[in-house]
Amino acid sequence: MKRNSLPFLEMSSRAAVEGPFQPGQEISWKTRETGFTLLETTIALLLMMIVALGSACMFSFSIYNNSGGSDRAVALALGQQALEILRNAKFNTSTTDPVLDAGTYVQAGVLRDGRQFTLTTTIDDDPSTAAVDVNPATTLKSITILVTPQSIGRGWASGAFGTVTLITQRARTDL
Repeated sequence: MKRNSLPFLEMSSRAAVEGPFQPGQEISWKTRETGFTLLETTIALLLMMIVALGSACMFSFSIYNNSGGSDRAVALALGQQALEILRNAKFNTSTTDPVLDAGTYVQAGVLRDGRQFTLTTTIDDDPSTAAVDVNPATTLKSITILVTPQSIGRGWASGAFGTVTLITQRARTDL
């Protein structure tokens, strides 16, 4: 062996291919080569692609549900705001505020947070019947507020699932 040459370059290719190494035996550069085969790399890439597609699907699903939940929250806030106006209206023996007159009132095109809603308010002077009755001498009113989204795309919060209904009863304050 020459003094300036590297010992693993001096070995024969036969020593590098033969079985397990003995203690003190030099290892050639061929035996130290490790890496992934093309098949292993392809399988790993396929597994990573499946995981990435699964997480992208979950990301899309969460955006879909979060936007629907946001739209329902806006509809609920709009309904509560309308209900507070009716709760604060005067209703006693001497005065009944005109906003508490019996009937069905529809407000279309109500805009909140870039979305359009239809607000339907139904005030019934006789909650014991199925029909909407008008009776100025009533002491109890049933108030139903229905908020329906108009400009929401297809999704879980569209149609009947996006509609928010608030129902309450209001009695005269002087009773």
